[in-house]
Amino acid sequence: MKKTKYLFDELINEIREMYLKGGDSAFYKNSGWCLYAQNSKIKLDTECYVLPYPEIDDDYTEELPEFAVQNHLECIYRDEILQDVIAAAIDENEDISNKKILKAIKYYDKYDTFMDLD
Repeated sequence: MKKTKYLFDELINEIREMYLKGGDSAFYKNSGWCLYAQNSKIKLDTECYVLPYPEIDDDYTEELPEFAVQNHLECIYRDEILQDVIAAAIDENEDISNKKILKAIKYYDKYDTFMDLD
C-alpha cells in the first residue's frame, strides 16, 4: 500500500488501480495488512488505517499493533476480504461505483459470500 492513513474511498481506489494494472498477482505484493478504524460502521468518508495483522500471543489472544492501541482503533477487515470483493465487483463491472463496492464488502462481511451486483 502506498500509505498508512486513508479515507475508505481512497483505499478502494488504490485497490481498484492495483487490480486493473496487475490483476490478482498485484495483491500478493501488498499482502499482510488489515484495515483499522475507530468504528466498524465504515462509510466512504471514514478515516482508516492500513496496519499489520494483529499478533497472536501464546494464549491465542490478538495483540493489535501499538499504533492501533494508542489511537483506539479496531481491526475491521483483512486484506484478502477487501481485495477479493473489490476484484469480483470489478470483474462484473469495471466502472462499478465505490458506493456499490462498499455495499458488496458489507454484504460479504455479513453473509460470507459475494453479493449479486446485477
